[in-house]
Amino acid sequence: MSRKKQTAPEPEHVLFKKVKISNTNFTDAFRTIRDNIATRGYACLTDVGVVISATHDEELKRAVGRSLMSIPDGMPLAWYARLLGCRRVERIAGGELLQRLLEDDNGLTHFLLGDTDETISRVIEKASRMNRKIRITGYSPPFKTEFTPEDTRDIFAKINAVSPDIIWVSFGGGKQDKWMHRNVGLLERGVMIGVGAAFRFYTGELKTPPRIIQNLGLQWFYRMMGNPVRWFKRPFLLRLQFLMHFPIEVIKGRLGSV
Repeated sequence: MSRKKQTAPEPEHVLFKKVKISNTNFTDAFRTIRDNIATRGYACLTDVGVVISATHDEELKRAVGRSLMSIPDGMPLAWYARLLGCRRVERIAGGELLQRLLEDDNGLTHFLLGDTDETISRVIEKASRMNRKIRITGYSPPFKTEFTPEDTRDIFAKINAVSPDIIWVSFGGGKQDKWMHRNVGLLERGVMIGVGAAFRFYTGELKTPPRIIQNLGLQWFYRMMGNPVRWFKRPFLLRLQFLMHFPIEVIKGRLGSV
């Protein structure tokens, strides 16, 4: 009598040098966001740069690790997770997640935090045109390297006053993750999602790479060609470190020693 081969259960997440990468796709991510609105939390859009930065920054590693999800924003992270048994994982770009949740008729309310007043106004104008039922507002605090406790209390007073379901945080990768982790206790309800420059991708101010470039995991190269001086420094070096560690981490992960 033949027996069917049992498929091993998929892990909820994998680790790359002890940095969490969630096994998720859009359907799973939407469910996690929706299910945690009443109890509050935050999700990170994690790319290669954030992962490698977190290997040298314990606070950032902790912030990513304690998030509801560390969503893989980049094909290399999705490939890595698949090699370690995450069959359903998908790359989810911050701009795509923002667009789908703003424009779908899902009944969610939104708060845009960060960037500039002008950019927020453009996002609200476009989202309201694409989804006439949307309820959306926003606030752009004065730019600072670090917010004071008074700044942070003022930000959360504005958020809690309108009690949104989703708070889109655009402070830049790494900074936004640590800020959400430090301050999630001030949030009365809702889920914060760190989306970096997604507001500007949504409005078209920043150009999204062609789909084939995204599928090949070459967004970084596309952006480097647009600004080679900036990208050949820290962003390029972070990706080089990722490539150097990739095969070793795959072997360790398959041996169960992550």
